[in-house]
Amino acid sequence: MTHYSPAPAALQEKVDCRAGTFEPSPLVTPPPSVVDAMGSVPQGFVPVDVVKCEPGGSGIIPPGTKVVERHLSGSYGPLLAALAETSDHQDGGVCPAMGVLIPDLWLVNADGKAIHVRWPTDYCGFPKPGVEKALDALTVSSTRTLTAVAP
Repeated sequence: MTHYSPAPAALQEKVDCRAGTFEPSPLVTPPPSVVDAMGSVPQGFVPVDVVKCEPGGSGIIPPGTKVVERHLSGSYGPLLAALAETSDHQDGGVCPAMGVLIPDLWLVNADGKAIHVRWPTDYCGFPKPGVEKALDALTVSSTRTLTAVAP
């Protein structure tokens, strides 16, 4: 097994939960522009808001599907530490034939700019537990429901 960290996420104008990836989603493939902008937390990026985007029902997001956007507040240190963990790359071996829905996660800085971050994953592509644990320790400060758009 080898370990890796994705390239830093691209700084974007705003959070866009409507163009979510909701990995893995074999029936809906987000455009490369969405996937290519995702990555690790860039050096020096200081979040003042965290946004978790989840489908409001099914794990696939065809146009018209409801998407829940949750803004989370609290101490972001544990979340940043969990996001800094490396991902594992399988160099052979067996993984269970199942999928896990990984919510989209955005961090927003004081200027309102956002990054779309990738969760660290184990060698089977499942999310490592640290991010979810850190998110569970945060408080939901606001929630809104959106409608997904075509990728």
